[in-house]
Amino acid sequence: MHALNHTLDQKVLDADGRYLNTQELNALEQYAQSYVNRMEAYQQLRDRSRDLVTQALTKLGQAHIELMQKHKARCEYDMSETLRYVALSILRDDEVFFKEQMMSWLDTILLAHKRHDQCATAYRYLLDAINADLPSTTSALARPYFDGIILTLQSHA
Repeated sequence: MHALNHTLDQKVLDADGRYLNTQELNALEQYAQSYVNRMEAYQQLRDRSRDLVTQALTKLGQAHIELMQKHKARCEYDMSETLRYVALSILRDDEVFFKEQMMSWLDTILLAHKRHDQCATAYRYLLDAINADLPSTTSALARPYFDGIILTLQSHA
């Protein structure tokens, strides 16, 4: 597991035995300067996770009643775990961590259940809930993760 994030770990490893150059220091400075926004986004996602997932699944349930009757608990678990990893990845400022730790698992699980289209819709609804209920800075930090999830799910449909 990376100490900070994938990018910073790589820059430190590349600089082994020498001082960091200006470009490498800029990455570290950017990481430090964005910490407050990332921490706030993490806390908002953590604190509102249950409500956000419930909103998304309620909306999904209106169109897919049978799916929710059979798989609601599994959907809640998967979406809650995904949202937890999104929040943690935002805090770490590390999309590589998210892809390595979450996307392989999520893609494999959903591929096995053959529910890509409905799941893509559910994650779109989750992003909509984030956009509606949380500050725009949090939405902006979360969007790349959800865009990647939705794109991956749609690629199997």
